[in-house]
Amino acid sequence: MTTARTAVIDTHGLSKRFGGVLAVDQVSFTVEPGQVFGFLGPNGSGKTTTIGMLMGIIRPTAGSFRLFGAGAPRELLAARARVGATLETPNFHPHLSGRDNLGIAAAIKGVGAARIEECLEIVGLRDRGKHRFRTYSLGMKQRLALAATMLNDPELVVLDEPANGLDPQGMKEVRDIIRILADRGKTIFLSSHLLWEVERMCTHVAIVRKGRIMASGTVAEVVASETAALLRADDTDALVAALEDYDGAISVRATGDGVLVGLASDDLAALNRHLAGLGIHLSHLARQRRSLEDAFMELTRDDGAESMTEIATGVDS
Repeated sequence: MTTARTAVIDTHGLSKRFGGVLAVDQVSFTVEPGQVFGFLGPNGSGKTTTIGMLMGIIRPTAGSFRLFGAGAPRELLAARARVGATLETPNFHPHLSGRDNLGIAAAIKGVGAARIEECLEIVGLRDRGKHRFRTYSLGMKQRLALAATMLNDPELVVLDEPANGLDPQGMKEVRDIIRILADRGKTIFLSSHLLWEVERMCTHVAIVRKGRIMASGTVAEVVASETAALLRADDTDALVAALEDYDGAISVRATGDGVLVGLASDDLAALNRHLAGLGIHLSHLARQRRSLEDAFMELTRDDGAESMTEIATGVDS
């Protein structure tokens, strides 16, 4: 007989209202042991508020959640001892070395020097541990923050925008660290809007818009929730208009390479016949692999241009 594993995070109808603003609206999702779970959404979508409730920083207005099966306040206090979280860059001392900064955090958490060295090794900073924090690059500072998060050897690692503001090399370094932690059996819950990074790192995702879950599941399930096709015709405006009126079209988006359409059916021949009947003759029609970014844009497109800018530029959310 197989024994069901206890979920690491399990939320049910979790909500938070700030005055007249409903920041989180009946959010329900489950994170199982060993998953790398991406919690995705535009600015103001409720990601950080949700994390704040899980970490005990913000009190929920309604709903409930469990960490490692614990739901009562006293139980949650013990459960959070099994969590390591980086919600903001820690207040490291610029004139102290990276190793000495970790030493201060280790003393608070009650761990020894051997664990400091192990964490420096995990994040690739053991050779730079004696150097002052003020000499570190942004990527190194972020890696030291991850090392501090790992000091208590947590089972769950919660990261809020771990690669924000980093250059491609810094993003790769953070991605590699997350993979190391996942390989060691850690469960990772990360908030991000860097979708191309999330698609490479995560096993599961939830996409949140205006405080509500729009889609959740494995990355493959969320990406493949529609059939997608790329179309080209001489008159792009007429093509877009015809697709928006097509009953089988779930989403329509003009791109620099043509028009990307999400379809409820994989019958591309029927789509071609429909367009031909309207006098629109395609120069290109091909099934297209949807990316996580495609799914995200379609599910959050009503949030407007500000959300698009965040995804393209990496503005903090």
